[in-house]
Formats: sequence, C-alpha cells, structure tokens
Amino acid sequence: MSDTTEKKPAPRRRRSRIFGLAIVVTVAVQTPLVAGLAHLGGHLLPVLALAAALTGGFMATVLGPRGIWGAPSRARLYLVLWPFFVWWTLGLLFAGLAPIALAVRALLSTMHTSPASALSTNAALGYALVAGLAGTVLALRNSPRVRRHEIAIPGLPAAFDGFRVAQISDLHCGPFASGARVDRWVAAVNRLQADLVAVTGDLIASGPAFVPVVAASLGKLRARDGVFASMGNHDYFTDGEEMVGALEGAGLTLLRNRGVQVRRDGAAIFVAGVDDTWTRRHDLDKALAGRPPEMPVVLLAHDPVLFPDAASRGVDLTLSGHTHGGQIGVPFLAKRFNLARVMTRFTTGLYRSGPSTLYVNRGLGSTGLPVRIFVPAEIALLTLRRADRPKAAAARSAA
Repeated sequence: MSDTTEKKPAPRRRRSRIFGLAIVVTVAVQTPLVAGLAHLGGHLLPVLALAAALTGGFMATVLGPRGIWGAPSRARLYLVLWPFFVWWTLGLLFAGLAPIALAVRALLSTMHTSPASALSTNAALGYALVAGLAGTVLALRNSPRVRRHEIAIPGLPAAFDGFRVAQISDLHCGPFASGARVDRWVAAVNRLQADLVAVTGDLIASGPAFVPVVAASLGKLRARDGVFASMGNHDYFTDGEEMVGALEGAGLTLLRNRGVQVRRDGAAIFVAGVDDTWTRRHDLDKALAGRPPEMPVVLLAHDPVLFPDAASRGVDLTLSGHTHGGQIGVPFLAKRFNLARVMTRFTTGLYRSGPSTLYVNRGLGSTGLPVRIFVPAEIALLTLRRADRPKAAAARSAA
C-alpha cells in the first residue's frame, strides 16, 4: 500500500518559503513607486540604486543575529530602518493612488478637446506622490484614538451599571515603541479615570531588554478597582516568568488561567484571564472555575479565537487583541477587509454571540513594520450597562 500521507515541510523549508514570499512582496510594493519616480525624474538608475540601498539595509538587519525585533543601534534605527519604513509605506500607498490618479487623468482627457487643458501624466503622478507622502506621515505617526462603547450585560448588578473598563493591548514595547511612548499611552489611559484597566497581552516585541521598561511604564496605570493583565504570545518571546514577575512587581494583577471577584457596594463581577494560546498555556475551564453561579464575567483573552468557547460557557464580555486590526486595511471597509482576515474573522471591534460580547482591540503598537494604514491604534473605553435577563436568555436560546 502506498503512503499517501502528506508530509509537512521541515521548519527550515517553511522559513525559506516565508522569507521568499517576504522578498517578493517587498519588491512588488516598491515597483510602482520606482517606475513613477523614474518617469517624473527622467532617470531610472538613481531610483533603483536608492531602492536597492534601502531594501538591502533592511534585509541585512532582518537577517542579522538580533533581527528586526532586537535592540538595533540608534544609527541603524534612524539611518537604515526608519528610512526603509518611510520608503516602503510610501510605495504601498503610491501603488494604490497612482492608478486612481491615472484613471482620473484619462477621464479628464476624454472631457477636453484641447490637449493643453488636460491633466498630464506627470501631474497625475505628482498628485499621487503628494497624497502618498501625506498618508505616510499619518501611517507612521500612529496616534491612538479613544473608542467608546456601551456593553449590555444580563444580570449586571446595579452597583456596576455605568462601570467603565479601559482596555489597551499589543503595546509591543521595543525599538519602535520606546518607554517614553508607552508612558504617553499610560497617561492617556489615566486621563479617562476608568474604574478598571485591562491590559490584554503582547506587551513587548521580543527579548528581555524591554521587560523592565514596559513594566515600569504600566506600573503607572491607575484605576479605582485595579489594573489586570493577561499574557500574549510575544510575552513568551522572552522568559515568560521574568515578565510575570516584573509586571506583578509593578503592581499589575496577572490573570493566568484564573479569576478574581471585583466587589462594589456588596455586589461583584468576576474578572478572569487566560494564558497564551500559541504556546498552549491557555485553560478556559480553569480560568472560570472560581466563578460563582450567575455572576457576570469579564474575560481577558489575548487571542479572540477563544470567543466561541467563552460564549458557550456564559462569559458576558471577552476582551481580546492580537490582530492589530490587520494594521493595514481598505479605507472605510477596514473591519471587513484587512490583513488580519487571513487569520481570523474576529479582526477588530465588537462581535456578539447571543448575549455574549467580544471586543477586539486594535492595539497600540505594531509588529513587523511599524505601520498602520487605515487601521489606527486605539484605547477602548467600555461602559457596562444592565440588560434585561429574560430577553438575554431568549437571545442565548435563539443563538
């Protein structure tokens, strides 16, 4: 009998494929920009030399011993990496804007009988380039927005009606998100004066260098009923126990497959957290084991893939991150069309399953390239509201 079992490629072979795909994408994104600048300037070789120098410097860093997530020198950071990020982002935006500009030029040409009054190719490309530069500035600035939502929870005690939860996620503290930047995010959260702060994982990019940095910054978070955190996959790109110790030493309550009661005026809600799914440390049953019957539950789960299981167990509100909202999305349609859609259908914002609600935070930092296009960073402020229990029970039954 012949063996028809499909053999999985070796890890080295898979990495080679991923790296090869990354090179193809990197080159393809730059091609329209190189062609456009060559057309505007009249010379191809200088533009090709610039593209080759920027891409070569970036690839040398990626293939280096520390990779892109390490701790590059300030010279490499500001003279090699950031110039490439600017160039690549401009290339991506130009690749989308140039065809639109050229289509407008063609349309205007058909509407004018005089060639002098028509839009020239150079002018169309110039407009696309200017618009791309403006978009690049916005994409790299990445200033977070505060997104406010009200969440209906069946059986929520009256004492918690109006309870406000501030959620942040995916800080990725590292070379592209310094301690000073995290401090600014923390200050923005504190200005909201939330009742509880939830930090849903991926606090560092990689390695031990930024563990004390992010812990010191997050230790400045303030909330009346506490600051709670769960672990993400990047938090195990170093010694996870060292990360836990640093965060707990800074005053955060780490929820690793466990929950606690948050009490107010004789009433309580159950705040639980699960560990990382990528390293298979998560245990939802264990996290919910201490929940008293009928007590409303808020669950911190970095990976939104757990939401269907959480909803089936009666979790009222699941707070997740992980996706970054895709980091790059289609204008006005970013919730449906973004890069995270290849990974999960829970990419950004609110989702519901019967009376259970999931909120997927777009995060504050980034991974890979420090770029967000039409998917801005965010701080979520979620206000809990009482819901009618009979109606909620009917919705659960229908679901």
